[in-house]
Amino acid sequence: MTSSDSVARTLAAGALLVLLGAGLAGCAEDRYVGGCGVVLDGSGSSKPETGFDAEQQVKNLLPKLLADAKCRTVTFSPITGTSRSAYCSAKSIDVDPDATGNVDRDQLRAVRRTAVVKRAGELLSCLRTDVREVPGSDILGGLWTAVQKRPSEEEPYELIVFSDFLISDPEGTPNRVDLYRADLSSPDRRRALIEQLADEGRIPDLSGVKMTTAGYGKLQSTDPKRFPLFDAFWTELLRDKAKYPDSLTEV
Repeated sequence: MTSSDSVARTLAAGALLVLLGAGLAGCAEDRYVGGCGVVLDGSGSSKPETGFDAEQQVKNLLPKLLADAKCRTVTFSPITGTSRSAYCSAKSIDVDPDATGNVDRDQLRAVRRTAVVKRAGELLSCLRTDVREVPGSDILGGLWTAVQKRPSEEEPYELIVFSDFLISDPEGTPNRVDLYRADLSSPDRRRALIEQLADEGRIPDLSGVKMTTAGYGKLQSTDPKRFPLFDAFWTELLRDKAKYPDSLTEV
């Protein structure tokens, strides 16, 4: 049985439970709208031994984040060394699907959110084991892909990003960006790097998008000198080039 089959069985079993319990449902609730884009960092820095365990973070945090967001469609986008051309992928899930009869929507949504967490875990596993994936962390490419999957520009869209946000381009990349070593010590140096990324067309348009992060700056936060520079870089990039004026919401 494949991982996709496993998720499909979870959804089918959940649908049966919802129908069996429909007689207990209360008044009809408003339907969910909009979407959530789950962005998953499959690089080495997201493994338990680094101090940022992306898989465990997904299990612990994603169900509540989805419940709070009340998004109907959940898409999945990977972060690899070349995120826009990643091999691993996952199909979107409708958290609040149409159903006939007296449906217990709370139970239905809970089942579908469980399936989302399972599918996210399967995507992470693929990213870490598929030898075709290019090592590295193209964070901006992952965000760009997620924005392209937005169900509708007229409805709310929230990105839930599991990543430390440390861009690390593959070895040999022209104008390689590596935030582990980049000099971010002054506004001018940060601006030059941001302009380079913008000129290369790597920065997505995040206007109208809300972004919640898990792991942001995790590997930098223990360094009282390094983290403020890292945070300034992302604040300036998002505000000045990605049309994202708000502060990131870290959970």
